[in-house]
Amino acid sequence: MIDGMDFEEFDQQVQSLRARAARSGYEEIEDFKVIEGLTASAENIAETERALGATLPPQYKTFMMRYGGGQFGFLDLLPIPTAASAHHVDDVVSVSQAEFPDGSFVTVAPVGTGDYWCFPVLDGRCSDEVWFHYHDIDAPTLDAPDFLDFVARHGIQP
Repeated sequence: MIDGMDFEEFDQQVQSLRARAARSGYEEIEDFKVIEGLTASAENIAETERALGATLPPQYKTFMMRYGGGQFGFLDLLPIPTAASAHHVDDVVSVSQAEFPDGSFVTVAPVGTGDYWCFPVLDGRCSDEVWFHYHDIDAPTLDAPDFLDFVARHGIQP
């Protein structure tokens, strides 16, 4: 596990992901993007925080402005609602409100099995930690100490 990753180190891993995709020809497939890049503005993020009633982690907010939601390597990140992400049926707000109407978690990525990776919310603030929340049992488990570690492990390094 990579602890305490900063954006400089993360950016290097992203370059490696892009290079691997180029070598394997994935970027040549029509309508496929290794990084979809549904970025959000500071205003979009502030609107999302108001809708969720929770402050998102700083690292996550920076990531969403730099890289954005959608496909990111081997991971599908829920986008922040924007005009550009309107073609996505699901976004951070709609899924979080549907899955956790009590506001206890903010979803960041679906697993594909009905489970989600999420930020736990305490007193209106999201934790930096990313937790795995099972759809059929109430026993979330810690997955990563922060968002960059989570994306690096699940999106860049399959």
